[in-house]
Amino acid sequence: MILQLAPDYYNSSIYRSLFRALANRGFVNHVYVADNISTSAQHENTDTSTIHIAGKTFSPLDRLLYFPKQKFILDEITHTIPIKDVDIVHAHTLFSSGYSAYRLWKQYGIPYIVAVRNTDVNVFLHYMKHLAPIGWATLANASRVVFLSPVYKQIVLSKYIPRHLRSVIEEKSVVIPNGINPLFLSETPARSYDENCIRMIYIGKIMRLKNIDMILRVCDILSSEGKNIHLTLVGQIVEKRYSDIANSRSYITYSPPITPERVRELLRENDIMLMPSFAETFGLVYAEAMSQGLPVIYTRGQGFDGWFADGEVGYAVSPRNAKEIKQRIADIYMNYPTISERCQQACKQFDWEQIADSYTSIYNSIIK
Repeated sequence: MILQLAPDYYNSSIYRSLFRALANRGFVNHVYVADNISTSAQHENTDTSTIHIAGKTFSPLDRLLYFPKQKFILDEITHTIPIKDVDIVHAHTLFSSGYSAYRLWKQYGIPYIVAVRNTDVNVFLHYMKHLAPIGWATLANASRVVFLSPVYKQIVLSKYIPRHLRSVIEEKSVVIPNGINPLFLSETPARSYDENCIRMIYIGKIMRLKNIDMILRVCDILSSEGKNIHLTLVGQIVEKRYSDIANSRSYITYSPPITPERVRELLRENDIMLMPSFAETFGLVYAEAMSQGLPVIYTRGQGFDGWFADGEVGYAVSPRNAKEIKQRIADIYMNYPTISERCQQACKQFDWEQIADSYTSIYNSIIK
């Protein structure tokens, strides 16, 4: 049995996709969800996993009260889950769930693997330095450490890990991406682009952290230069300052969150995915855009960076450099057919079946 510690289970579809693929390979998943919102209506089990949700609704304050929260989670796991049946613990975050995996290893000798995500790097390791020794111990004693991108592996090892532990952790580290909905891989559309209009799309939360202001600034510059542009924004408006964004510029089309089927349609109606976020763990939407032949513009030094060389499927940019972003848009159009074709080929590595095979190999090597 694999004990999956997935604190964000109900806010992300990636866990269901992964656990379903693992179940198809014969693994029994028991999922513990330490969520920070009330999910009392979602306590039922699924056809591929047994789900257990924390018996307490955590608040944002509980992040600051780190040790009391972790003690509650560990106590509940040991009293509600058949520990003796667990072969491996898979912690899907370093701090929110990795510490529990580390404590279970110390107490019961159960091996574990741990993933490092955006919040671990950009919140816990960056700001909550008093918890860093916990992170080091969790990484050093894990059987495997999973990074979602090469750049996060490089940042964590070079910037946040003490020199004497780097080689120990690096030897057990692997890079495995998240996968995308099979819907996006089911068809390979024939791509064309409009030479007379720069058609760009952004999909994600409408908020400052996602660098919406820079996207608008770049579009304003292009428009002022006489370029015919169109920007499609899709996502929940999180911050009030963007409440009138749909009416702020004539070139904007806005849509609230939509179905994957409609996302695929909109991707096919546009030419470039523009999302230079300030922080990103991986960014599934980049891979989804690639599957439909859209070159992508993403942030240098964040989650998607490092998977491909510059110019292969798009470009990494500084999120604060409008001139660079504008130039990369031009570079894409200079070689659009070739980059677009490479996108459709390269996105196949984000297939959940291939990713589940990687985890299967890890699990089996540890169990043996």
